[in-house]
Amino acid sequence: MHRMAAPTRDEALATLEEGRGTLDALFERLGEQELVRTSTIGGGDWSALDLLGHIGTWEELALDALSAWRAGRVPLVEEVFRAAPSVDELNAQRIQSLRRRRPDEVRRWAHDTHEALVAEITAMSDEEWTSKAPYPAERRDRLVTLLGSVLGAPQRPFGHPFAHQPDLQAYVDEVRGA
Repeated sequence: MHRMAAPTRDEALATLEEGRGTLDALFERLGEQELVRTSTIGGGDWSALDLLGHIGTWEELALDALSAWRAGRVPLVEEVFRAAPSVDELNAQRIQSLRRRRPDEVRRWAHDTHEALVAEITAMSDEEWTSKAPYPAERRDRLVTLLGSVLGAPQRPFGHPFAHQPDLQAYVDEVRGA
């Protein structure tokens, strides 16, 4: 089995910031009504704001995973990853929960979650970054691998926003007539 080289903390942070910056630039091109209009992202029923909440949800899961890792516990996200429908169920539950909040609250929460994640990764040592799981693990056996999976996209650890950027770009182009 061939594994991709694990990114350094600086590489991971650069990917996180680039991805978030790309999405934020697109979100800023949308008015509030356009931001909350459902059935606009990815052929499903999500709004652009739902997408922001989705990204924030997975960044929050990464923070939770880091906390569990440090406490020597198996992170909740490992249970989510084990059962394929669980990812979709988790996404649906979180989006429904976030839809009960005002758009400015979702934006602030997503921003604060992202900033907390960046601060945690920035502050950790290289030893912690590459540390082995404090519980039995096969696939995500190092902290960098776990976080890269939680925050990743196919073939792009820490690149979750890039998986959704084309859908958001298409919506913004449609709204702005590009």
